[in-house]
Amino acid sequence: MNTRSACLTGINRIEVRARELTIGPDEVLVKTHLAGICGSDKNLYSGIIPPSGGLNTEMRTVFAYPYFLGHEGGGTVVAVGERVRDLAVGDRVISFGWIETLSDYFKGKEEDLERVPAGMDMDLACLGEPIGCAVFSGLMSKIQLGDVVAVYGMGFAGQIMAQVAKAKGACQVIGVDVVDGKLALAKKLGLDHAINGAKDDPLAAVMEITGGRGADVVVDMAGSADSVNLCSASVKHNGIMVFYSWITQDITVNISRWHNNSLEVINTGLVHHGITQRTLWTPLALRPVLQGQLQVEPLVTHRFPLSRIAEAFQTAANDPAAIKVVVEPDNR
Repeated sequence: MNTRSACLTGINRIEVRARELTIGPDEVLVKTHLAGICGSDKNLYSGIIPPSGGLNTEMRTVFAYPYFLGHEGGGTVVAVGERVRDLAVGDRVISFGWIETLSDYFKGKEEDLERVPAGMDMDLACLGEPIGCAVFSGLMSKIQLGDVVAVYGMGFAGQIMAQVAKAKGACQVIGVDVVDGKLALAKKLGLDHAINGAKDDPLAAVMEITGGRGADVVVDMAGSADSVNLCSASVKHNGIMVFYSWITQDITVNISRWHNNSLEVINTGLVHHGITQRTLWTPLALRPVLQGQLQVEPLVTHRFPLSRIAEAFQTAANDPAAIKVVVEPDNR
C-alpha cells in the first residue's frame, strides 16, 4: 500500500513523505480517518527527546532523523495478515501505539489497537487514546464528593480532567494555566476558578480559595518541574497528588514534603499500565463521552489536511490558543 506520512527531518522541520507499507502476518492495515497531535509529538518536533532516545519507552525505536511519527488516531481496517484473529476488514479501530498514525494509512499489531465503541462518532473515537487516558486519570484519582481539586495545565487532557472532577462531585475545581483563552474555555465548560499563572501566584491563589488548607487533590497535567513542585506545595496534608504528564527529563522535587505530609501519589498513565489493563479500561473510560457526559468537541480547535502538516505542527507548538490540533487525509 502506498501512503503519505508525516516525517520529522530536524528540529522544527516536518514534511510529508511518500512511502510503501507492507503488512506482516500479524499486522493490520488501517485507513486513517483522523489523527491528533500529542504533546509528546510537539516535544519531538521541538527537539525535546527522552534521554533514552526512545529505548525503554512506548516509542519503541531509538529516535533518529528521519522519523515518522504519530500515535493518536484511528480509522477503518482495510487489510489483515493471516495470523490476525480478532480484527477484520471493515472494523473501526483506535490507535494505542506509536504506529505512525499521521498518515493516509498506518499499520500496527492487534495489541496496538482498540475497537471503536458502538455508536461513537469517529472524529471523537480517533481521539480515543488521549480522551481515554484523561478520563482514566480522573477515574483513578480518588476524587470524592465535596473535594477541592486543582488541575495544573488546561490543555486537552487538563480540560477533560477538570470536567471529570466536577462530574465526580468535586465542590470546586481550580484550573491553572498561562493562556487566558484556555482558561476562558474551561470556565465555559464548568471550571469554578481560573488562575493565570503568568499573572498571579497560583500557590497563593489556591491557598486563598482553600482557606490556607490546600487542595484535596492536585493533578499535574502540565508536565514540568514547576508544575510538579506547585502540586507538591498546594496539596493539603494527607492529600493526593496525581501524575498524568510524561516528563521526559530528570527534575528536582520537594520529596521531603511528600514524606512529612504523608501525601498519596498516584500515577494514572493508562498506556503505561499494560495492554491488559488498557483493554479493560478503554471502553469504561470512553463511556462518559459516548453518553454525552463530557464536552470534548469544543477542545478540537484546529483541523488541517495532511498536506499542510508543517502548518499543523507550527500551530500546535506555537499558537497559545491551540488545544487539540487534528490532521486528516486530504482525500478523506
